[in-house]
Amino acid sequence: MGTEVFDRIRKGKTPINVPLTNISTAYFQSKSGGATSFFPEIPVTLSRAAYYKFSKEDLLRDNVRPKPILGKVDPTVFSYDTDDYKCTPDQIIVGYDNIIQSDIERMGAKGIMKFRQNKSKVIAEQMFIHQNKTFAQQYFKKGVWGTDLTGGTSASSSSTDFVSFDNDNSSPIKFIGDCITEIKRTTGRKPNKLGLGQRVFDALINHPDVMNRVIYGGNTASPAMVTTKSLAAILGVDEVVVFDAIWNSANLGEEENTGFICDENAMLLAYATSTPMIDEPTAGYTFRWDMGTKNILPIIEWEGDEGTYSNYIGGMIAQDMEIVCKDLGFYFQNAVTPKN
Repeated sequence: MGTEVFDRIRKGKTPINVPLTNISTAYFQSKSGGATSFFPEIPVTLSRAAYYKFSKEDLLRDNVRPKPILGKVDPTVFSYDTDDYKCTPDQIIVGYDNIIQSDIERMGAKGIMKFRQNKSKVIAEQMFIHQNKTFAQQYFKKGVWGTDLTGGTSASSSSTDFVSFDNDNSSPIKFIGDCITEIKRTTGRKPNKLGLGQRVFDALINHPDVMNRVIYGGNTASPAMVTTKSLAAILGVDEVVVFDAIWNSANLGEEENTGFICDENAMLLAYATSTPMIDEPTAGYTFRWDMGTKNILPIIEWEGDEGTYSNYIGGMIAQDMEIVCKDLGFYFQNAVTPKN
């Protein structure tokens, strides 16, 4: 706490119920991994442009023919098309009162109360929520991928394709392995990423099939535990990602309604290239435009109207989360039974 405040307290000019400066609470989320890094990012210099997509059917066909005597085979045609991206800027503006900030700084307050110094942290949190929402809207839903599968109590039902993983009669290891093989059979790429809603992850790490693979690796001092890394090895993918970001969907003034952004009961299996490159397919890309600022997340500050003693902080991001090759993704609805 600042010495100036103590001096004022000793002189009896300040009440002693000033806020503590060594603790505070703020619900910032961990921003490592998750939905925002599931697909690779492509930095772009233009807000909108096209990219080539060569025909999988033509490339994977056997076009080699016996050469006729004194003749030649017909030329082979490899067709292509183009697709485009469009990055639209999204913005957030936050204001603060300089008079209030002056008192806060004199008290030696830390954290986001000292808004001038922590503006980037606040803006980054809001952008993180927005990016996860965009991911859920673009990627993590039924009807956008090459294959949609629905879980239920029985795989023999006409409305379900597999037994949900919270049912002990399900076989998640075999089922996911079969899906990996199917994508590899039709695309030549082995899916390497598995994105899980929180309740799907919870069900899988407690499923008997999974537990039986790790149970003998533990002891009293170090009990066997299923992590995302061990789960990935068991299921045959390079990485398991849990989509656990949360948000409050209520508007200002309404009762809080906090929950997971991505469907907690769903799952996405996909092939995502580790390094974006020419002539390499991938299920998705996130195109990011720097808006001419040479910064993916530019943050600026400016003074408010004269006499208001206020300042404003603005952050912008321009992106397009694009499904590039939809046949490289399987989406699983009701991978666990939804709560009533």
